[in-house]
Amino acid sequence: MKRIFKHKYFQLFLGWVISFYIKICFQTSIWLTKNSEIVEKLLKKNKSFMVCFWHNRLLMTVFCWKWPHEFKMLISGHSDGKIISNAISNFGIQTISGSARKNNVSSLKEILKQINDNSIIGITPDGPKGPNEEVKIGLISLLKKTNVPVLPLSYSAKFKFKLKTWDKFIFVTPFNKFVAVWGNPLQFDKNKTLAENKLILEKEMKRVTMLSDNLSK
Repeated sequence: MKRIFKHKYFQLFLGWVISFYIKICFQTSIWLTKNSEIVEKLLKKNKSFMVCFWHNRLLMTVFCWKWPHEFKMLISGHSDGKIISNAISNFGIQTISGSARKNNVSSLKEILKQINDNSIIGITPDGPKGPNEEVKIGLISLLKKTNVPVLPLSYSAKFKFKLKTWDKFIFVTPFNKFVAVWGNPLQFDKNKTLAENKLILEKEMKRVTMLSDNLSK
C-alpha cells in the first residue's frame, strides 16, 4: 500500500480527487469570513507575512485566501505532502517543500528567498507529525530570524467529522456552513523568550479555532 501512495501518478490522481471534492463542498455551501480587513491591512504594506493554521484544518484552507497576491504553502516532502501539494496546485497555490521541525524549519533558504520576494507563506506549525495543535519552536525561531508578522487562521464547518489521525483531521461534507476566522497578526517579541512567544501564538490560534467552531454551529 505504501508503494502505491509513493507512485507519482497515483499522487496526482488522488490530489485531483481531493480538489474536486472540496470544490463541491465549497460550491454547495455557505461560506462566511470574519476579520478579512486584517489581511487587507497587511497586504497594503506590500511586505511578506506568514499565515498559520493547524494541520487538521488543511482541507478547505485554500478557500480562505481570496486575494490575488501570491500565496505559497510550506508542505512536507513525504507522500501525503505531495498529495496535498497536487491538490492545492489545482487552485493556483504553489508549494515549498519542507516542514516546521522541532528545533528548526527545513527549506530555510527557500523560505528566506520567498520572504525577500514579499510572498505570502502558509504554514501548519504542528505539522507534519504533531503534537496536535502545538506550535513547534522551529517556527518561532524563524519569526525571530525574519521579523515577519504571522497571521493566525482557522475555519470550521457545521457538519464535520474528526478522523482518527494524530491531528484529529477535520473532514467536511457538501451542503454545509463554513466560517473562516482571521486572528490578530503577531510578531516575535524580543523581550520574551522563544517559549513565551510560542505560547502567545498558540493562545491566539486556539482562540480563532474556538471562535470558528462556535460561529459555524
